[in-house]
Amino acid sequence: MTLQTLRYGLDPYGFFESAHRAFGDVFTVRVMAETWVILAHPDAVRELFAHGPDELDSGSANLALRPLLGTQNLLLLDGSEHLRRRRIVLPPFHGERMRAYEDLIREATRRELVTWPVGAPVPTLPRMRAITLRVVLRAVFGVEEGPHLDRLGESLSRLLTWTTDPRRGLVFSFLGPDRLRGLRGFRRQIADVDGLIVAEIARRREAPDLGDREDILSLLLQARHEDGAALSDRELRDELVTLLVAGHETTAAALSWVLTEVAADREAQARLASGEPGLAEAAITETLRLHPPVPLGGVRRLRRSMTVAGWKLPAGATLAPCSLLVHRRPDVYDQPTAWRVDRFLGTRPPPGAWLAFGGGVRRCVGAAFAQFEARTVLDELVRALELRPAGRPSRRVGRRGIVLVPARGGPVVAAPRRATAPTSRPATPRTRPAAAATTRAR
Repeated sequence: MTLQTLRYGLDPYGFFESAHRAFGDVFTVRVMAETWVILAHPDAVRELFAHGPDELDSGSANLALRPLLGTQNLLLLDGSEHLRRRRIVLPPFHGERMRAYEDLIREATRRELVTWPVGAPVPTLPRMRAITLRVVLRAVFGVEEGPHLDRLGESLSRLLTWTTDPRRGLVFSFLGPDRLRGLRGFRRQIADVDGLIVAEIARRREAPDLGDREDILSLLLQARHEDGAALSDRELRDELVTLLVAGHETTAAALSWVLTEVAADREAQARLASGEPGLAEAAITETLRLHPPVPLGGVRRLRRSMTVAGWKLPAGATLAPCSLLVHRRPDVYDQPTAWRVDRFLGTRPPPGAWLAFGGGVRRCVGAAFAQFEARTVLDELVRALELRPAGRPSRRVGRRGIVLVPARGGPVVAAPRRATAPTSRPATPRTRPAAAATTRAR
């Protein structure tokens, strides 16, 4: 088990690929004191996701995160509780409400662009994290730029080091969730974040313009359970922290990956910079296929014994569709290890073969927002900058906790983009976000 955990941490692609070659499309691994049944075929993924919440749990498979996120959130709730909460949390992330965040996404990107050095290698990952953190803070809280927003960001970033810093991540894994909550430093950081969030909830409840606001906190404060009850402070806190934690690390990773790919493909970059309709969206979908930020998408735990993919499995078994394997199957995708900017231009991934946001009834509620944000950031960047690789193009993988990121932060070299001929596309993209067939589990 220790050797499997070590290889999973250091070489996730090699770890899963070697097991796949040896054991086929269904195999078992033991990592971090957990036993997972890995699914590597789209048919098995579709079969798993077809089972309902009365047969499968997902929240119980993520309980290790409860010290950070609490338990009253979409990620950890199961069954009918999850479905009821999903109906409350989903609306702010779709349609015109989601599009209301476009200006702040572009503003946050432009704010970061002015700091980029010209002609020198710069790691893209920390810069993408700065953008996505600022976006999620402002989208969730509706707080304007200033000291209050900065303090929220700094407090959250310190807390996240328990999952992203390698040394603290080892402590987290070694101690487990229960003993971790006994650490004085962890309790102090949780208390700091909670104090800021609860104070913001209280201020917003009293806001005279609450009904006119479009930030996620304000919308959740106005949401009601079926019996007419509002979300409690604990429910709001747990949902907000989950959105903040999940809402920027993975999107930043995807953006860092797409910039390293775009820098190495001058033709794709020129097409993106010209504003070719739908291409930025296709580029993000392709990047999430080739470089899924999370290696396992849509983990489920069986409530009872059942047969999945031809295997009789006991109650309590944990099944994990493996995006690293499913996304690179040559029987599903032509040239599966190549990044092709227009692979998904005008088309969607096959069912069960794209797992960047999980799938089924646990598909991430923020999936559409994450894709919308990523393509908007990409559009701003390629219009402003010409990118080239910093040295030989590389797809070496690093880690920030469970999130797979480009090694060394995905460095590129940037220069101001020369003026290009105008296109018929509007300056502000209004194409509809693609609803991928399956996509980060909640």
